[in-house]
Amino acid sequence: MTELPWVIETRATTRRRNPIWGVLALVASALCGASFLVGMGIAWVDLDGLVFWLLPVWGIVTLLAIAFAITAFVKRGSANITMAAISGGLLVISNPVVFLIVALGLGLLQ
Repeated sequence: MTELPWVIETRATTRRRNPIWGVLALVASALCGASFLVGMGIAWVDLDGLVFWLLPVWGIVTLLAIAFAITAFVKRGSANITMAAISGGLLVISNPVVFLIVALGLGLLQ
């Protein structure tokens, strides 16, 4: 039995995955990490009011990073899955709730 040429052509092609979602997840997670460092620096200098202005922006960027990481994981591809895993690890470390616990525990925020 012979197969039609278009069947053979569709079997030979591999689908390329777009890594843009993984890149967006990494960028958003890097912004969360930067927000963590900026928040700790601001709290260290006793500018507590500025920290509370930073928290809503930080929360929105965190939610975007989570959405991008989930989308990258769903889109598959080794690059997307790797970047989603790295993004998830960065989000665990630079979570705003972790910052509040650490800053309140150290007495940086009053």
